[in-house]
Amino acid sequence: MKRVFCATLGCDKNLVDSEALLGRFLSRGIQPVADPEEADIWVLNSCGFIDAARSDSEETLQSLVAGKADRTLVVCGCWSQEHGDDIQKRFPEVDVVAGVGQFDRVVAACLGDESAATVAGTDQPSAFPLAGPPIVDDPMAVNYTGLVGRPLLTPSHVAFVKIGEGCNCSCTFCRIPLIRGKQRSRSVEEIVIEVRQMVAQGVTEIQLVSQNTSDFGRDTGQTLIELVQNLNRVDGLRRMRLLYLYAGMVSVDDLRRLLEMEKVAPYFDIPIQHASPRILKAMRRPGGFKASPDFFGALRRDRPDLVLRSTALLGFPGEEEEDVSLLADFLAEVEFDHLGTYRFSPEKGTPSASLPDRVPDELIHDREALIMDLQSEISLGRQSARLGQSFSAVVDEVIVPGSESAEQTQGILDSFQDGVWADDSERETAAGVLRSGVSLAVCRSYHFGYDLDGVILMPADQLHPGQWVQAEFRAVTGFDVWATLR
Repeated sequence: MKRVFCATLGCDKNLVDSEALLGRFLSRGIQPVADPEEADIWVLNSCGFIDAARSDSEETLQSLVAGKADRTLVVCGCWSQEHGDDIQKRFPEVDVVAGVGQFDRVVAACLGDESAATVAGTDQPSAFPLAGPPIVDDPMAVNYTGLVGRPLLTPSHVAFVKIGEGCNCSCTFCRIPLIRGKQRSRSVEEIVIEVRQMVAQGVTEIQLVSQNTSDFGRDTGQTLIELVQNLNRVDGLRRMRLLYLYAGMVSVDDLRRLLEMEKVAPYFDIPIQHASPRILKAMRRPGGFKASPDFFGALRRDRPDLVLRSTALLGFPGEEEEDVSLLADFLAEVEFDHLGTYRFSPEKGTPSASLPDRVPDELIHDREALIMDLQSEISLGRQSARLGQSFSAVVDEVIVPGSESAEQTQGILDSFQDGVWADDSERETAAGVLRSGVSLAVCRSYHFGYDLDGVILMPADQLHPGQWVQAEFRAVTGFDVWATLR
């Protein structure tokens, strides 16, 4: 039996695409594997969002080419959607170059079998031999049916669920609509079937994703609330989390209605990108002015337990110190639990790429550091308020001493020595427990999105992945938690 390995770069939406592609391979008798050395087919599902992502994609491809030997090598995703011809010229070792969503045609090319080339309801060209022309079509023609039954690249109890593709917004810095096309929502019925099947296979937590989750159903006549109401009725599902909401496109009342549903985690990811009215206008951020402290304050008035996550873009052309000060004041007032930052990248084809008054890279770096220093203090304050409390948490992984994961986790453990403790006397007690060589459980309460935020570490005590426990927070940093079993 042939085997396939997929390296996925970029966002969680791309991860779902990798799972969909692996599902197509599996349906053709090709077994997905986690160890690349065991695979006959290597797939790089690339990212092309900004220049740094394209560089990462290229470096990863160079590494795969170096170890390819007689394997079949595939490059697909956002980077190759726009640069397929260039990739093929520069890397002749690549056997298949494809864009986004060309799942069936990639499988057909790898197997040399035209029977896998046609997606139901479409009229796509037949398969082509290896090293044929790039499979890059208009992203609006991509058919995203068939996500049901895909193998997961996450732990078996948690899954990302892509509810739509593309974006109707025209933010001046973003290439997503150029790469992925306009908004296309999946149907409520199809998503519910997918989630029910996942739950039957052991999934208890889902994270709903798309380029703009607030826009779900605008093109089909369905609504996000309708979708979540239906998912809330899926037996066996314990928690769902909503990511990529736009404050300017969803009301406080609608978000309150979502929070009233039993299985919706009190956790919203709402990217703001900035807080300066002048910069938001230049970004052409839809409804950016609505993402005000009052908006977030209204959400927290009824639900003080609500966790808020956001992102900010530093270094947009024309950004001045005053704009960064406005952003810092905004963050201090709202107090996001989690914040990610990234730096402006002039993307070809976007209006902002040709704007004057570019901010020097060194200055962007300094501004990003200033914002993250502030956010670290805010996050620590939010986390400290939970000390001594117990929360329902799911075990994502159990780490055995001496393993590679244990080495990667050591930095988190070390950080607790300088963290805030519910009782200072526990610091040495916990250190002694760790010196004894116990296994550790990596867990998450509702406060932490999977593969997004920090984690909870606690002695494993015969715990296993997928198990739900009560975790009492005993120490915190601005990112992570040390807990004990309640």
